[in-house]
Amino acid sequence: MRVPHTPELPVPTPSCQANGTDITHSSPVVWNALDANATQVDVQLQRSAMGAVSQIVVTDNGHGMTPDRARESFHRYGETWKAGRTHTAGATRILHGRNGEGRLYAFALGDQLTWDSAALVDDELVGVRASGDADHATIWKVVETDADREEPGTTVRIRVPEGKSLRYLEHDDAAANLTAKLTFYLRAYPDVCVTYDGTRLDPADIIVGEPIDIPLVLPEEDSDDCPPAVVTFVEWNRRMSDRKMLICNADGIALYEEGKAWSDSIVSFTPYLRSDRFNNLTVDDLHVLPMTHAALLDAAAKAVREHLALRGAQISAAVVRQLKYEGIYPYRDEPTTGTQAIERQTFDVVVTVAREALPNKGMARRLSVDLIRTALESNPGDLHDILEKVLALSSEDQRHLKNLLHSTDLAHVISAATEVTNRLNVIGGLRKILADDALRREFREVDQLHPMIAQNLWLFGDDWAWARTEVGLTNVLQAHLNELGQDVVLENQLEVTQPDGRRGRVDILMLRSRRDEDSTERLVIELKRPTVEVGKKELDQIKGYVRAIVDNPQYKGVEGCKWRFYLITYDYSDKILRDIRQKDKPAGLLDDQDEYEVWVKSWAEIFDTAEKKLLFFQRQLNYEATDARVTLHLRESYSRFIPEGLAEGQGSDETLAG
Repeated sequence: MRVPHTPELPVPTPSCQANGTDITHSSPVVWNALDANATQVDVQLQRSAMGAVSQIVVTDNGHGMTPDRARESFHRYGETWKAGRTHTAGATRILHGRNGEGRLYAFALGDQLTWDSAALVDDELVGVRASGDADHATIWKVVETDADREEPGTTVRIRVPEGKSLRYLEHDDAAANLTAKLTFYLRAYPDVCVTYDGTRLDPADIIVGEPIDIPLVLPEEDSDDCPPAVVTFVEWNRRMSDRKMLICNADGIALYEEGKAWSDSIVSFTPYLRSDRFNNLTVDDLHVLPMTHAALLDAAAKAVREHLALRGAQISAAVVRQLKYEGIYPYRDEPTTGTQAIERQTFDVVVTVAREALPNKGMARRLSVDLIRTALESNPGDLHDILEKVLALSSEDQRHLKNLLHSTDLAHVISAATEVTNRLNVIGGLRKILADDALRREFREVDQLHPMIAQNLWLFGDDWAWARTEVGLTNVLQAHLNELGQDVVLENQLEVTQPDGRRGRVDILMLRSRRDEDSTERLVIELKRPTVEVGKKELDQIKGYVRAIVDNPQYKGVEGCKWRFYLITYDYSDKILRDIRQKDKPAGLLDDQDEYEVWVKSWAEIFDTAEKKLLFFQRQLNYEATDARVTLHLRESYSRFIPEGLAEGQGSDETLAG
């Protein structure tokens, strides 16, 4: 018979329904079987000739559904015989679902659902079929049938439409993930057997040790639960997909997944938040847990983080002890520098994550350990290839390792090392361009030299790397700009005049400002064209310009304000050496006053000073900015700003990277 038409209600739509279904969506069907006192539940994935899942079949030996029960249960969304109950028929087991939503969640798996069930009515086996489709998710056809089995039970068939992705159901860890959801139930009721795609789900196969109950530190107003809420930390012996915290009743029966997925490179685990508070919550109640039970969730997350850190340290220490016992741990003496300490810390992390991938014994095991250390010492870029190609570390473990390394001190070391090598490559690249007559002539100021320098203001001191243009300074500089000549243009007032969008040869004035509570510093840089040889005329111009700016009423007499003017050129005349090489003053300092300094520097001097600051780090990294490396860096990072002759140079990537 067909049930009366009812208004269609919103169907719960799990977030991953459209792009691959999570194992979560098959578990309501399994829970329905267990709530029917089934001792045997079998989940089968039937596949088409092309190998794709075409149908999901869940068979159980529970008490089944009578026709009356089926009509009652499928009459409308949210109604179920379980409502108001805490235990299954005969009070033999704890009930899981009481919201009548399991059949609708099954639509996340397929578009047509059928329940064929048989139950005893007056000692006679009676059959019933309930069927529905996704287009009318709240309308069900319920008809009596001949029992198709000799004992009570139910078979659920879910048709999977062609092209629908069920990759999570077919993933290698699908059975383990479902086991994690059922762990406490299966431990509590050892007579229950659940199989998934031919694999029996047995928590004993995947649990490491015994679950650990972690007490929670709660505010006084939230700490009167009896028994108190706990997080049960269950560790697995294999890598599983990232696990969310499972919200459970006090017996550990999973009701809901909460928060972000927990991910760790060393420990594979699931946290179960267990509390009597959750015993009678509806699905709607569970959805708003972050608002109604924020203190409890925060305390649980903190407890998990603390235990996870402790457990990871224990595992890493055990791995290191084992390598030392075998005589293959590559470090004998204690580290004497910070760099050595971080290298050792990184090695311990990597070898711990890769512990299952390492050969068990012999020369291969020693060689693998040595390869990891050698990569960290000489060429960290090789580490990925070693982990992937030599140790065959899974992509999942590689992702977890990457996340972990980014969260340790190594991330800062790698970041600093990258910054140093990039700076050395920039210096080497600019030297290469300016030293080559053809490249230097081709090198344009407005759209090539200037943007490169603007992105690398650390050349004039690290503090200037984050400085910004001061809006109010522009008008003052513009007012006196004619003192520097007609071809000088403010950086933020560059104009394009040529048909190809490029401007001809000009001198560019860059301006930056930085300030704190007590002082203000302003940097003004005039970039002279490489074809200009700076002489007396240019010195007189820059000094007159600087004094006009500093004496401007807007800035005159302002305490705590320091100006730095740089005149940067490719070359300068020998006739001005006495002006910029004054006794007891740094080379290049032309004019030194309380409120300002004027410097004249060649690019060679700028690069040399910057390189000296990087010398210590360069030695630590053992890095040489070879011609091939700097050329490759320019092409990858500054392709729009380099001369065409360099951008289109010959040489393969392999040659350049050598």
